[in-house]
Amino acid sequence: MKALFHKSKNSFLRFYLSIGSSKACPLCGWTGHSFIKRCYPYKPAPTYICPNCGSSERHRFSYLALKDKLVNKYAECLHFAPEKFIEPWLRSISEKYLSVDLCSPNAMQQMDIINLQLPDNSFSLIWCSHVLEHIDNDKKAMSELFRVLRPSGMAVIMVPIYGDSTYEDPELKTPEERLRHFKQEDHVRLYGLDISNRLENVGFQVDMISTSNLSADVKSRYIIEYPSTKEIFLCSKI
Repeated sequence: MKALFHKSKNSFLRFYLSIGSSKACPLCGWTGHSFIKRCYPYKPAPTYICPNCGSSERHRFSYLALKDKLVNKYAECLHFAPEKFIEPWLRSISEKYLSVDLCSPNAMQQMDIINLQLPDNSFSLIWCSHVLEHIDNDKKAMSELFRVLRPSGMAVIMVPIYGDSTYEDPELKTPEERLRHFKQEDHVRLYGLDISNRLENVGFQVDMISTSNLSADVKSRYIIEYPSTKEIFLCSKI
């Protein structure tokens, strides 16, 4: 009975939010007057979720920013910690697609990002969004991404960004400490814009795009701006 009540409540909320057309989700085509607003302790701002597919600002931003850049078919795409909102699009622009994660049952294969069981130069497109902030040895993870990316390929990297400089402390090990310092219990650092230097140090050439590259009308309609997810790092291998 309780489950039925929650299902009915969610259905009514979705119906109510879908009245009108001032807001839209580019990933699933939903339109309405408002996204679902959710607040989390320690996070810098509320996040806005699509009532239909569940996408958040960073998913909608990355799609809108890259859909015209990633127009050619990629031979092989490697997708870390696959997001259900992004996976169909990546499949559509790839001849072969592989998703990996250390634990998630949604991934096609279980694999550790710091020890990929994959050949050198084997993927022309890599999608790694909000993964590296969970990894203690991010230099090793970045090196593995560089190793498996083909020359002239592209690795799309996204992480939460807080300011110019990265903050980390390996002595902070408990979930409570990490929540207080890194804003999430399973995060091990707060990245700054200097993540570009870390990526360049393993061999990547790095370009950055941000929400500022998109118009005010697009940002308002699709709600793509979130304080810590305004940047995408496009990493190439020469």
